[in-house]
Amino acid sequence: MSARGSPRWDGEGLRNVQPILPGLRDPHASMPSLSEFLLRTGVRRVPVRPLPAVSPLEVWRYKPGSGLRAAWLGHSTVLIEIDGVRVLTDPVWGLCASALTLAGPKRLQSVPVALGAMPPVDLVVISHDRYDHLDDPTIRALARSAVSIVTSPGGGAHLQAWGAPPQRIAELDGWQHHDLPGSAIRVSAAPAQHFCGRKPKTRNSTLW
Repeated sequence: MSARGSPRWDGEGLRNVQPILPGLRDPHASMPSLSEFLLRTGVRRVPVRPLPAVSPLEVWRYKPGSGLRAAWLGHSTVLIEIDGVRVLTDPVWGLCASALTLAGPKRLQSVPVALGAMPPVDLVVISHDRYDHLDDPTIRALARSAVSIVTSPGGGAHLQAWGAPPQRIAELDGWQHHDLPGSAIRVSAAPAQHFCGRKPKTRNSTLW
């Protein structure tokens, strides 16, 4: 699906439902230096020791008593179990959230579970295509399974380029929904105040 068909396309790009400051920045906050932005230098940005982490592998061996359980795996990556269905949000296992492997935001510590050790996933939900939410090597690995993927308009082109079959991709605009076949799971999309794009020239060419 092309994002140009979205009601939020204004002829040049996609827009938020409500006006928003360019770049979502606080106009009173100082801009980061080039070294801070590219190399992640400065004590403000790096924890002095690894953050506490617990592997959920042992817990995942048992069904949740309530039918609902969620495991946070970092940033926006969460494995949600709903009545036996496993939903994985914004899966990012890569080391760097950037087009360049030697520059940009790098992971401070590894995901508590290796991607190859994850239990089978029924559905992947990707909110938008920025690098900290849509990870090329992770999607390539997941595309080799039979998992269904829900994303926003324009995001499907990335997924297909990385090996996900188009019949397993659903692109949702605001207030649209997707029912996962063979289950009672329905994913509904709601508008969000954000921005998108993986390159300067593709800013807001896909929805968030």
